[in-house]
Amino acid sequence: MLDRYDIRILETLQERGDIGPVEMSEVVALSASQCSRRIAQLRRGGLIGAVRAVVDAGKVGIGISAYILITMKSHAPDAAAAFRQRVKDLDEVLECQMLTGTADMILKVATRDLQTFNYLLTQQILGAPEVANAQSSIILENIKSTTALPLRFADQTGRQG
Repeated sequence: MLDRYDIRILETLQERGDIGPVEMSEVVALSASQCSRRIAQLRRGGLIGAVRAVVDAGKVGIGISAYILITMKSHAPDAAAAFRQRVKDLDEVLECQMLTGTADMILKVATRDLQTFNYLLTQQILGAPEVANAQSSIILENIKSTTALPLRFADQTGRQG
């Protein structure tokens, strides 16, 4: 279970993954050594999976981001495994989730331009033998994009640190 300090540390790391223990101590009102110990404990417990930089897509030449809804030809284990591996091997695929409803999966992809997006969609996705259909929607404006979880729903104890 998490206490209020753990929650605050996680919230802060979600916003500023590069924050050091001294700065963290100022944010959560604990010593730097306590913050370091808690962060290490959160890592060991699997609550912090990774800390990554958020790169500006436009500044590195990524001009197209899109979602692609996938309908599979078959739900046989071999077909699903083959498609999963195909998706994992494509750098352009940022996310892939299995869905309930009409579509089987949704992909979030990023490419340089329409030409590279078209190749990804027609050759690498629709060209996959496991795929029956794909519908794409290009993102016109990124209104909100975050990986930060709403930690107000996290399990908490009455422990004060």
